Amino acid sequence: MQGRSLARRIMGLILLCTCQVEAANSILIWPINPRIETGEKATALWLENRGRQPVSLQVRVFAWRQEGFNEHLDAQQQVVSSPPVVTIVPGKRQMIRLINRQPLESGVEQAYRVLVDEMLQADQVAAGQMGVRFQMRYSVPLFVFAADSALDSAMRSNRRDVKLLSPNLRYRLESEGGRRYLSVHNQGAAHARLANVQLQHAEGTLTVASGLLGYVLPGAWMRWPLPARVSDEGVSLQALINDQREPQTIAGH
Repeated sequence: MQGRSLARRIMGLILLCTCQVEAANSILIWPINPRIETGEKATALWLENRGRQPVSLQVRVFAWRQEGFNEHLDAQQQVVSSPPVVTIVPGKRQMIRLINRQPLESGVEQAYRVLVDEMLQADQVAAGQMGVRFQMRYSVPLFVFAADSALDSAMRSNRRDVKLLSPNLRYRLESEGGRRYLSVHNQGAAHARLANVQLQHAEGTLTVASGLLGYVLPGAWMRWPLPARVSDEGVSLQALINDQREPQTIAGH
């Protein structure tokens, strides 16, 4: 009996994981790195339902900051989504406008996170439970630039009246609680999206991330765990930063 009970539990976990994977794959969101560029008041975010059932989605925008190596989201009204709630039938798509309501100060980039929550349908909510229930959450970064500013690697013109903002990164290797970490500090005025990160050290080359590692916002420190064997000798860090197509070397702190 105990064996059958354990088997049922394992099967239940497998089915739960399968349902979560299917739910995660049913919604396609693009672009994955939206920006409200210089001179723009809004940008478009597209949601497509690739599942077999209608899906209701709530779209909210939060201010995004990084402190103590952690991500923080705060309520705000500077940038809003329109419409805030949509229902999309299978095979269809919906455009969401992300609208910046007030101009930013000169030379500024502001960071936000767009949260897209998949809401349970009425027949999926257990009887007697009140309020909105969520099934799956998607998080998309959003960056908004002042009218006279732009991300340096994204600017395609030579306008002299536009101030180009860029990240300024430094890194160091740290030990805490018996673990090793790669810590990155952004001293620049724009965010850094780090991908394809490699660490050259005395024992060889360590691939920290073959795809996206994460973001470091202006003024913030972020860190990621490393194998304990990584030493401080002969260290060199390279990564793809934002829209640049060639790896960049990041200097030590």
